[in-house]
Amino acid sequence: MAVAAGSAPPPPSNVPLLYRRGVRRLLTQGIYVAITAVVIGYIYTSLDLREFGFGFLDEPAAFKVGNQWLVDVDGVTNSRLTMYLVGVWSSLRAVMVAIALSTVLGVLIGVARLSSNWLVAQMAMLYVEIFRNTPLLVQVVLVYTVLLVGAPLIENVFNVGDFFFVSNRGMAIPWPVPDSGFWGAPEWFVWVWVAVLLLFAAAAQRVRANRQELERDTGQPHYANRWALALFAVGALVSFFALGAPVSMDLPMIVGTHYIEGMVMEPEFTALVAGLTLYTSAFIAEIVRGGIQALPKGQSEAANAVGLSGYQRLTLVILPQALRQIIPSVTNQYLNINKNSSLAYAVLYDDLFRVANIVQNKAGHALEMFFVIIVTYMLISFAISMVMNFFNARVTAQRI
Repeated sequence: MAVAAGSAPPPPSNVPLLYRRGVRRLLTQGIYVAITAVVIGYIYTSLDLREFGFGFLDEPAAFKVGNQWLVDVDGVTNSRLTMYLVGVWSSLRAVMVAIALSTVLGVLIGVARLSSNWLVAQMAMLYVEIFRNTPLLVQVVLVYTVLLVGAPLIENVFNVGDFFFVSNRGMAIPWPVPDSGFWGAPEWFVWVWVAVLLLFAAAAQRVRANRQELERDTGQPHYANRWALALFAVGALVSFFALGAPVSMDLPMIVGTHYIEGMVMEPEFTALVAGLTLYTSAFIAEIVRGGIQALPKGQSEAANAVGLSGYQRLTLVILPQALRQIIPSVTNQYLNINKNSSLAYAVLYDDLFRVANIVQNKAGHALEMFFVIIVTYMLISFAISMVMNFFNARVTAQRI
């Protein structure tokens, strides 16, 4: 029966079941649940799961892993689970460093792509085209080969002031080490909390200065970021010396053909991080360029009209608005860094994937280990997504 124009829609009781939104949702979810149950049932009946279990992870590992930074395990008395967690920490370390470096480099290259200087723009374009169109595995292996072949032998190590070493064994630099104190808590622990409080105070000062809108009321720039940074830096420096300099520098040394003390960045770690950084920064550069170009041209013209410098125009007008388009796509690239870190296997870096394979080769239980690998990568990806979604929500909610 036709419904006359302007008449009310038919009551829900007269709508066929398949045309009701709630019924369609329940039906769709039921189909998904049924398919999942069929797949799980097939796996359970096809595979012999009587031996399925994770008890083997509590047995002694009987193997060692490298890249033990801030951890100390021997691999003999420690369990396989402990060694796997060391591999997870090695992966997280490479992923976090690669995310930070690729972000900085990607933003710089993306802005350079829009430079009015022809040479700078063309060099940035060449960088993007080379690293974006080259397989990541090739880049990681190439960097690893260059480090092993091009770097000097450790007997002829490149030395800067007896505290910075570069050789085919990697790079060794000084690293801060907390000293124990005589207070109820160590001085370095107190200083860390003082620095955290100063960081919150600096952030509060920045928010207060921005809300006062001093530039609009007085016509004078208030430099909120600079004042906040100065507050944190001066406070942290004064509290550091007031507490008796509770952190000392651990200088690297060479014993035989190995580095000891300090922080050592092995060729495997450096090759993986460099490859991930070069590859991902090329994609981030294009995301940044596209986000900036998506803004109305009048934004840049208005910034020029009020006399903002190039740095002020970029940091106060262009990037804050472009972040709304940039962050979702950059989040995908961060997730790719996490997943692409499994290529560490190609340069013998003991990440979670390689350590899991060693455990599998020694103990069997391939199904369990692949389940653990999948869950680990998912948890890391979820953590990255949560952090980036938080920043995306903050940027989207801001009034520009």
